[in-house]
Amino acid sequence: MTRIGTGAVGIGLCLVVIAGGLGSAAGAGVRGRVGDVVLRVAPAVTEGGSPLRPGDDAVVRFRVFAQHGADDELVSVGSDEARRVELRWDRDCDGAAEPVATLPLEGGVVPGGGAGSDYRVVLVDLGEGVTVGSTVTVEFGFARSGDLSVTVPVTSAVVGPSRCAGA
Repeated sequence: MTRIGTGAVGIGLCLVVIAGGLGSAAGAGVRGRVGDVVLRVAPAVTEGGSPLRPGDDAVVRFRVFAQHGADDELVSVGSDEARRVELRWDRDCDGAAEPVATLPLEGGVVPGGGAGSDYRVVLVDLGEGVTVGSTVTVEFGFARSGDLSVTVPVTSAVVGPSRCAGA
């Protein structure tokens, strides 16, 4: 599995989710939970809007929080369907989602993140089996809660620039 992150994630519950509602995080998607951590994950979409071909990149936007104000940290993301995986966050709300090594959850939320922050996983150099209408599995590794594998559909929508609530 192609995986990025710092440090090792302890053995934890591995949960695969295939259907569900995403709410306001970019349309229909998937919701998953491991420990106190809840993820809402949007479908994987291409950045350029052109038809998806092997070697293209796709973006998976997500929202994350920990129930009960729990502290945790997203320390790794991975996928077998891509050559490389990047974790990105538009921390400054300036329209550019920059690579980050981890995403901390303090008191249940990302410090300075807010409800409208743009968190995303970029799947770089997709494999031949990934096409519009197929699915990709992304594994999120949390320091305390463990691993959560989420399977999301691949769609033909276009990824717009980073957006923050109120920006």
